[in-house]
Amino acid sequence: MTRARLIPAAATAAIVIAALTALVFLVRAGGDPGDAATWPITWELRSSDNGTLFQFWQDVAAGRSLDWSFSPQVFVFPELPMSGVAFLTVGGHLYAYYLVVAVLNQVVLFLLLAALARLLWPDATPAAVVLRAGAGILPLLVLPLVGTTWLFSFHLAPTYYVGMYLALLAAPLLLLVRTRASRILVAVGLALTIASNPLTVLFAGPGLVAVAVARVVRSGWRSSARPALLVGSVALVAVIARVGFSPLQGTGLLTYIDLERFRSRVDALWPYWSFQMIDPAARVLLPLGAILAVGCLVAAIVAWVRLTGRAGDAGARASATLYLGLVPLGGLAATVIALITHYYYFWPALVLPFVLALFAVPARAALPVVIAGAGGLLVVGVATGGVPNLANAGGYFGYRSAETRCLDRAVPGEVGFATFSDARRVGLPSATGIRLIPLTADLTPNHWLTNRDYAQLESGTFFYLNDRGDEYALDREAIRERFGEPDREVRCGDGQRLWIYAEPVTLRESEGTSG
Repeated sequence: MTRARLIPAAATAAIVIAALTALVFLVRAGGDPGDAATWPITWELRSSDNGTLFQFWQDVAAGRSLDWSFSPQVFVFPELPMSGVAFLTVGGHLYAYYLVVAVLNQVVLFLLLAALARLLWPDATPAAVVLRAGAGILPLLVLPLVGTTWLFSFHLAPTYYVGMYLALLAAPLLLLVRTRASRILVAVGLALTIASNPLTVLFAGPGLVAVAVARVVRSGWRSSARPALLVGSVALVAVIARVGFSPLQGTGLLTYIDLERFRSRVDALWPYWSFQMIDPAARVLLPLGAILAVGCLVAAIVAWVRLTGRAGDAGARASATLYLGLVPLGGLAATVIALITHYYYFWPALVLPFVLALFAVPARAALPVVIAGAGGLLVVGVATGGVPNLANAGGYFGYRSAETRCLDRAVPGEVGFATFSDARRVGLPSATGIRLIPLTADLTPNHWLTNRDYAQLESGTFFYLNDRGDEYALDREAIRERFGEPDREVRCGDGQRLWIYAEPVTLRESEGTSG
């Protein structure tokens, strides 16, 4: 297969995938703003996590000080540059940003699958490579269209572990690529992604260890020297990079490894699963994803037998099957052993198996699968309101909640204070440029996924008090004690008030002053 033939085929297919992803996004964006299935509004715009990197790039564009604090996942690579590309592409337009991020994420996932197909089936034609990658990407186009569970859309969001998903698929490339330049590029990308998304190690670890042990059992230690050197180099660079990234982490990696916190997370798993089962589509698809995860495990066991048998298959496909087959359940088990499991980590266990299953179809079945998948995508799109939703998609661009509209009327363009869960979701869609500095209920600056300099360097003129939010509302008595009675109060809704002060107030960690 010549590169000259493959690149145009893959590029053409990537454009098709980009267009289909945009259509999927717009179909869902045009739904009822109060329906969970309208995830571009009810999840992308509402989640305080999703707007993090958009706000970072807003600060860059505005020339603000950048003392940013993220979470143990610091988003440096690949999320930050991909979000930067999206931000620049749309000129800082919030609503178009989410659309472009979804397209970029999907296209990169498709290209990774195409690279894997090219290297695992080196004799395949360009059409066969593209068809296999297309079969693998089909579930990631169809699932976001159905049901109300946002888990099906994690791979389209800016900050829901997309870097880890990409790294899990890219890891086999480290040993498969043929040129030194390509290997260095893959190694650096993996190291930076692991440093930014340490959870990657837990999901990739079981498969990598299994492949290493299988190679030793079959051929002895010498056969594993070069792969071990490559993986060790990636790990060393990742550790060094992580030390450099450490000022960006909102809390240390070991903070999450806590028995009581683990118990509370485990206790939340069944209620989360039960809630998802309310939706008819999720009631079918999530158990099917679990069954496919078991199928991946079975495929990994078969690959182990073939790799370790003296007369068995020691080829790249068997190693890749062993590694990828252990990612869903092996990775989830690793999070349990590490005491950090969470339902946010279900995507590799319940969605990725759909991708792996279709990616592995026999070559002769790839075209029928893609044709059937394209037909299924059309049917699902129409059945979920595709035509009227597309007609109404314009309502997504510029959508603002009643809370945001209230603030725009009462305090246009001003800076104020709110809880973490309110600050971004209310402030970012503002038509007048309102900005909200996140605080905890006791008025302490909240440094989780935010720019620490907001609270340290800026003043505000109002407090948003929301008794109906996802956190405890800002403490009214604490506000009165430090700043007195507000000069004006505005009601935005039941249990939602603005306390407005004539003079700016500051809420630095070391002091609180008025005027």
